[in-house]
Amino acid sequence: MNDTFRSVPILSIGEINSSSGKNTLGNEFHVTRSSELSGIPKYEKPVKGDHFVFLLALEGKTNMTYSLLDYEIVKNDLFILSPGVIHQFHTEKDGELIGAGFTKDFFSGSLIHKKHSEVFNILFTDNDPHFKLSAAEAETLHQLMLMLRNCHSDKEHAFQDDVMFHAFNLFMLEAAAIFKKHRCDAVSRFTRKEELLMCFLKLLSEHFYTQRSVQFYADKIFVTPKHLSRAIKEVTGKTVGQLIDEMVIAEARILLDAPSLTIGDVADRLNFSNQFFFSKFFKNHTGISPSHFKMNGAC
Repeated sequence: MNDTFRSVPILSIGEINSSSGKNTLGNEFHVTRSSELSGIPKYEKPVKGDHFVFLLALEGKTNMTYSLLDYEIVKNDLFILSPGVIHQFHTEKDGELIGAGFTKDFFSGSLIHKKHSEVFNILFTDNDPHFKLSAAEAETLHQLMLMLRNCHSDKEHAFQDDVMFHAFNLFMLEAAAIFKKHRCDAVSRFTRKEELLMCFLKLLSEHFYTQRSVQFYADKIFVTPKHLSRAIKEVTGKTVGQLIDEMVIAEARILLDAPSLTIGDVADRLNFSNQFFFSKFFKNHTGISPSHFKMNGAC
């Protein structure tokens, strides 16, 4: 299978900076409010990023789907988007977010955090990405994001690189304090059912192109299909089959957005026996045909 469209970033920092009118600010870092974004209709479709984003809710309510799970983000909430994870924002009139995004290389270039590296393991694990902050914690992060935004934009500053380095580390150390407070006992807080869900979602993201049976995932986790299905249903309210189908549909939407791929190509990449069965599957789950989606971008 050609994995080009699975490995190429769908949404980059460069696109975000360009969309918000800051196209001179490069491809490694951004601080952007959701109300500043325009010209990228992908935001309301399933997307993958090539970078981390720390999203802080400033006002209202925003609903989103992240790795197949639904979240409601309200004022003072922090949510961390990781590279390569499928997510989708759902339109909310009163939701306002600010996001600080950075690549893995940008993060690695920061040296101060290394002596606290164990705290930042949360960025590279399957821990819950949703944090409920106090008003004081949220305000501190917001002010640090605004400081980073100013530092990143001030290209005329004689010591801009050094100022950015220290400002970013200050921001990340504040984030580390939040992680330590809210998540240091994360492993002990997970129930067995939650651990099964995390294992299942990780396996699903790796194998859904070719494996769509409950039996396959149950065997990988060393439980019975019945036990896995019951645990997933209790934690998410969805069946294993529903989550598998949602993953396939999310990837189908991303692939159908690629102008160079035909519907037949998408059916092949998703391992359907032919275009007819893929089209029937897609319409059953979205209410519209793949051709309609490809032409209108609606679904």
